[in-house]
Amino acid sequence: MAEAQINPAILTWAIQRSGIDVPALAEKLGTASARVLAWETGERKPTFRQARRIAEITHIPFGYFYLPEPPDEPLPIADFRTVGDDPVRPLGADFRDILDDVLRKQAWFREYRQLQGYQPLEFIGRFNIRATAPEIAADIRRVLAITAQDRHNCQNWEEYLRLLIERIEDIGILVMRSGIVGNNTHRPLSVDEFRGFVIADQYAPVIFLNGKDAKAAQIFTVIHELAHLWLGESGVSNEKISSAQHHGSDLERLCNATAAEFLVPAAEFRALWSGHADFSAQVRELARAFKVSGVVVGRRAVELQLAPWNDFADFYQAERDAWAAAAARQASGGNPYKTSAVRNSKLLTKAVLETAFEGRMLIRDASSLLGVAPANLKKLASSVYGEE
Repeated sequence: MAEAQINPAILTWAIQRSGIDVPALAEKLGTASARVLAWETGERKPTFRQARRIAEITHIPFGYFYLPEPPDEPLPIADFRTVGDDPVRPLGADFRDILDDVLRKQAWFREYRQLQGYQPLEFIGRFNIRATAPEIAADIRRVLAITAQDRHNCQNWEEYLRLLIERIEDIGILVMRSGIVGNNTHRPLSVDEFRGFVIADQYAPVIFLNGKDAKAAQIFTVIHELAHLWLGESGVSNEKISSAQHHGSDLERLCNATAAEFLVPAAEFRALWSGHADFSAQVRELARAFKVSGVVVGRRAVELQLAPWNDFADFYQAERDAWAAAAARQASGGNPYKTSAVRNSKLLTKAVLETAFEGRMLIRDASSLLGVAPANLKKLASSVYGEE
């Protein structure tokens, strides 16, 4: 069979970009790792069938293999991800495809809001890096109209997260959550790669949450990304809830501090914390009071120097094991229309449905934007509006 005269440098780039390693790629191709390595060095060439399969696996156009050098793919948003204070490896194909999809939806929503006569959102970029976390957190609470009583009325932190997302969308911010690329369950997102990203725009700001992350981490991430909007800065983050260390840029540290102050206000927390009580028992009790996870509370105790790091580290490991067990028990499936609204944001979903059903948008275009078959749009509408 004829060999494909591909550029070996493009093959190496495609493998690195996809996040897949050579042994895994070789297994998917049904060949030996040594052969893939030989393709990378140029000593051997894959067949056309193998090259096409590699393009499918690494999610690049087949024609890229014949470019003289890897294409330049600058990110349209800043990358704030770090390990300690060091940058991490470049974002892969799954992230880039998710970002492209979100940007497509964001562009549509921006035009929609402008045509509807909406004014620019005043809170986008209201503060700068010289602001303090308490200042930003207080303004976010005011704009969202979130009070301590609202928090108290929620039964648990999951309910509080739903309330926060509802209030965030009420003020014109799209909140999208997904753990896969599009509708492809074979392309799960990596929590190790990123936890969320945000697009700061005065007409159509977007917060994206990695749905593969534990919901305990998502509640911190959503407020972290909200702080980004108040600072007018787009970016992708991988803030690890297990760390109370102050790593990363000044911007990321301020966003982390704002999220902590919003969720667990320092003055209130200090008044409730006892240095004589058992760490785990006290953390669980205050988690119920603040409607956040125990990990957020434990981390806050360390940040405010009310408890030692070792106590939190032990607690976090136990919580992480519990999350893993809960994830293993979680049933798959569920209502696909509710899932669609979560992935696309309920705010965007309603805007697209109303535009399509009023005849101002082709049904096929609405279907493409939401990733739902045209015949199922009415069922999606029934699900979305039936919850109200």
